Amino acid sequence: MNNKLLAENIVKKALKLGADEAETYLENGREFEVTVRNGDVETIKQATSKGVGLTVFKEKKLGFSYTSDFSDESIEEFVKKTVQFSLVADSKPWNGLPDLKKGQLKDLDLFDLSIADIPNEKKIKIAKEVERIALAYDKRITKTEGGWFGDYENEVFIVNSEGVSLSSRHTGSYFGAAVIATEGNDMQAGSWGSSKRHFKDLETIEKVAKKAGKRAVEKLGAKPVQTQKAPVVYDRYAAGSFWYGILRAMDGDSVYKKVTFLTNYLNEPIASELITIVDDPTIPRHVASLPFDGEGKITSKNILIDRGVLRMFIYDSITARKAGIKVATITRRGGYRSPAYASFINVIVQNGNMDREEIISGIKNGFYVTGVRGIGTDIPTGNYSCGASGFWIKDGEIAFPVDGITLGGNALDMLKSIEVTANDIDIRGSLNSPSFKVPEMTIGGIK
Repeated sequence: MNNKLLAENIVKKALKLGADEAETYLENGREFEVTVRNGDVETIKQATSKGVGLTVFKEKKLGFSYTSDFSDESIEEFVKKTVQFSLVADSKPWNGLPDLKKGQLKDLDLFDLSIADIPNEKKIKIAKEVERIALAYDKRITKTEGGWFGDYENEVFIVNSEGVSLSSRHTGSYFGAAVIATEGNDMQAGSWGSSKRHFKDLETIEKVAKKAGKRAVEKLGAKPVQTQKAPVVYDRYAAGSFWYGILRAMDGDSVYKKVTFLTNYLNEPIASELITIVDDPTIPRHVASLPFDGEGKITSKNILIDRGVLRMFIYDSITARKAGIKVATITRRGGYRSPAYASFINVIVQNGNMDREEIISGIKNGFYVTGVRGIGTDIPTGNYSCGASGFWIKDGEIAFPVDGITLGGNALDMLKSIEVTANDIDIRGSLNSPSFKVPEMTIGGIK
């Protein structure tokens, strides 16, 4: 079946049935995942999937539905019902397809032909091996939560009645392990994994396994500390949850409704001059890169915060029109089952120029955060509170593991007070940050 032709024909059918504008988002792909526990295969999942979502506008009224049945009869009924949905919806002056500029898609090298040829036996062997090495890392590691390996291939088409007709193919491979270390009555879990677009770019099995083991063992003996105010260093892998809260507060529709603490801060300083944040989905071979976004806009690099100054909020086309502004949009889509929505795609907080160890060495008494529970930031007020774990810093060195505490403060105050960022960013997901230091936070522990 020619999926591009099918997507184009669905748009034509919708217009013929009375829609003013129409857009199809069609996906097809396959996935594989194996999990093992104690060396035995626990689950194997192999699946193929396909589906198409249709968005139509009739007199500024929106209709949306989706189907995974591509038979001629089903497609006819699907298009007819979607157009009917639009007729009973409320008309909104901001509804309609995005205004997109035509351009050339970048080749981001997101598709790995070799993945389809990897035998399942090899994938199972990787899952077993990463678990085995993680379990053998330390004699205190006594239990496993499993090893895993997965990969996928996906093809996406987006076609609309304004002349957009785009497609992309991408792949991914991932594996990892999770184990539990025990010492007396204390049990601590540790996990690690690697995820890449191309199979050969994955980290080595030994490196991933040993990191999972280390993350479990090093937390043994964790305890709370006295309630106090002290410097806090956010580890690069724990920092993402903090930045996620800030990014949620930058949602354009929340700004329009005035329900975010950042509402009045556009083009105003909200953070330390050390902080520059970009959304860049154009990095070749990166797991979060995309040639076009959820609305069919060709992706590009956008500066969100420039040396501490908030430069843009995050809108999709409809929320931007609703707010009455013209602005660069950034959108994602949760597959064919949902319309596009405003969201970051691949956020990178600019790297600093100091080693993390050097930052820690300058702290007499403080907290090094490696785990955070929740995003912490209350979007309407900016108040910050979350559970945390990590390590206590004493006289410039890691002293002991810490758990069972809370961190408290205000997100805006935290942003503005960041006094140093490390040079340790590891661009491995959709939200990437170096470690950074906040000079003082309230640490809630033992009273």
